[in-house]
Parts: sequence; C-alpha cells; structure tokens
Amino acid sequence: MNNEQLVADYAASRSAASLDQIVRDNQRLLHHVLKRFATADEPYEDLLQVANLGLIKAVQRFDPGKGVRFSTYAVPVIEGEVRHHLRDSLLLRQPRWVKRVYHQIEDAVGSLTRKLGRPPQLSEISAEVNISEAGILEVLNVYARIDLQGLPDSYADSGPVADPGEVHSLHLTSFSLPIEDRIALYDALDLLTAFQRKLIYLLFFREFTQHEVAAALGLTQKKVSRESIKALARLKQVMTRRVF
Repeated sequence: MNNEQLVADYAASRSAASLDQIVRDNQRLLHHVLKRFATADEPYEDLLQVANLGLIKAVQRFDPGKGVRFSTYAVPVIEGEVRHHLRDSLLLRQPRWVKRVYHQIEDAVGSLTRKLGRPPQLSEISAEVNISEAGILEVLNVYARIDLQGLPDSYADSGPVADPGEVHSLHLTSFSLPIEDRIALYDALDLLTAFQRKLIYLLFFREFTQHEVAAALGLTQKKVSRESIKALARLKQVMTRRVF
C-alpha cells in the first residue's frame, strides 16, 4: 500500500501496525527533511526522533479530502516540529538571568501599553524596568535571533547568547541591587547545589527565619544555620564580582 492508503487504513482502524509501516516507509523522507538542519548543533539521532514525532503528527492530522499527497503535507509538519525543538533547545541554553530580565521586560511592556494606550517607546521601557536601553536591546535581540523563522540559513552552531556586559541599571535604587550585580548573583547561584540554592532562596529571597526554613525542609535550626554559612561561603567563592 502507498502512503495515502496506509494513512486511510490508520484513520479507520487506529492500527498500530499501519502506523509502524508508515514510519518505516518514510524514513528517507525524514532524512531528506533533516538535510535542511545540517548546521544545527544537535545530535542527529535526537533530531531524527523529533522528526519521527512530526511524522506521526502528520499521520494523525492528514485530511485526504484536501487533495494533496501525504508527503507534501507531512514535510512542513515535520519541519515545524524540528524548528520548535531547536527553538526550545536554544532557549534552554540561555542563562536564567536572561529569562528573568526578558519576562521583566515583557511585563513592563504589557503594563505600559495598558497605561499609555499605545505600545511604549524603548526609553519608557528602560525607565520602567531600570535597565539601560542597550541592555534591553541586547536581551530582546537574543530572543529575536532565537526566532527560527530564518532557520536553517541564519542558524548559528552554538546559538545566540546574551552578553551580560551590555546590561546595566540606569540608576541605583534603595534596597535593590543594580541589574549587573543581580546577573552576577544569579549566575553564581546556578553554580550551587540545589539544596544550597533552596536555602538561600528561602532565607534571603522569601525572608524566612531559620526556624521557618527548618520547618519547611524538615531540618533542625542548627542544621539550617550551619548549611547557610556554607552556602554563603560557596556563593562568595564563585561570584564573578563583589556584590556583598
């Protein structure tokens, strides 16, 4: 049976055997599609698995009444699945501080748009989030480059990464670290163990007392005290700039 017959049989019976046969018969099609992503910095076997997932989605969504061949329909579905996978992979490579700053910018744009009744200007966003215009553009440009509309031609092997040296606060505010210091702090926190990060988060971001942390984590107050001293010592050791 050809693709269209196998897909019709699967649609009627939901037969696993028909689906398996379609997947086997279309491996050459998958390899052909993946040639477009030859510059992607991802293991080929991983991309092939993603492409197979796209193929299965194409089988499930194909409508023979549209009058197109299954392979014609399947190619953009498979490509889309691979593009989404690569985009997610690039986003995961970004440091946590980039995601925090990006979401802060997004929130500011939303609130300013509602307040002003129009899209805010860059200078207005900058003032709202207390980050230099150059810093905002650095983060936004990274996310723009992660948009894979131009893939594969514009795909970089390692993917775009934001430069923390471009991101600065406009001015100092009371009880708040400048953005450049917060970036250094977030990067350093990522080098601690998960337990140490949780301790510091509860003690200094949530402002729990040591007794409250002990109760939350099932530890003694003395254990929390000892471990927090170790965590802070480790944090100071890995900091790339002096913050505290």
